[in-house]
Parts: sequence; structure tokens; C-alpha cells
Amino acid sequence: MDLVINDDNLQYDDIDEFSSKVRAILIDNNNQILVVNYGSTLLLPGGKVEVDETNLMAIIRELSEELGIDYIDKELDFFATLNYYQKNYPKMDGTIKNRLVQTHYFIGPYKQIDISKQKLSDKEKNSNFRLELISLDDLENIILNSDNPRQVYFQKELFTIINNYKNI
Repeated sequence: MDLVINDDNLQYDDIDEFSSKVRAILIDNNNQILVVNYGSTLLLPGGKVEVDETNLMAIIRELSEELGIDYIDKELDFFATLNYYQKNYPKMDGTIKNRLVQTHYFIGPYKQIDISKQKLSDKEKNSNFRLELISLDDLENIILNSDNPRQVYFQKELFTIINNYKNI
């Protein structure tokens, strides 16, 4: 499934920055979804795709780093690709960019986290990186009631993915 968010009708020529990411939808038996609280922003676990990595390799690596547990390729199913055009995105360094973020989403089983085996970056450690299980309904309410200017972009992406997930 291909999804697009492009509220400002940006064209490819308008883009200053492109990034490719992967994220995982991991839901436990109680219909709670695993989210990362990273710098007071809620995200699904995952991150950037590195050079010479497939999307599947990237999500397996990211889950190992962030959750401290290993997934194998047969445990993760491709769900959707979201192309998100973001006009005037306020970067953490204070600059403003038009960016296109292409995020590949996978679905897999929730497994017990092993924080003793996490391999977090210094930036993640310094930003109070933590993992939380939240019900899908509570997550929607949290998404809709945040006023962090950077979070607006993450909210829209997460809300789009969660609603598409709930509709399957």
C-alpha cells in the first residue's frame, strides 16, 4: 500500500531534503502498540535506512538497537510506504527545510523488550528515549492533543498509519 501526505502540494523540485526511514507496528495481545517516546515526541520504533541496507535489513537492525531484541525477516511483514511531503519543516538545528520523508512500515509481533541489550545513540540517551505500550485509542487521543510544533508532522504521520492499520 502506498500512502501520500502532501497538504501543500509540494513538487519534487521544491524538496531540499530527502530521507528514507523504516518503522514497525508492534501490537501486543491486549491491543496495545509499542511506541518510542523520544524527546517528548511519540514515534513507532525504527529509524533511518543506511547506505547499502534494504528496508527489511534496516528495520531488523533498528529494532535490535532500540528494543534489545532480535527479529527475523519472517516475523515482519511489509505494511505500507508513506511519502510525506513536509513544507517548512523546523529542524532541531533551527533551519527550515522542505523535505520528503519516505517511511516504510512493517507489522510484527510484540516481543518482550530487553533494555540491557539496547544500543542507543548518545542523542537517544540524552533525549530521554523510552519505550511505552499504549492502547490504540489512548494513542489517538494523545496524538490529537499535542501542541509541539515539530510534533505536528509526526502526529499526522502516526495518525495516518494507525488509521490505515485499524482499517485492515
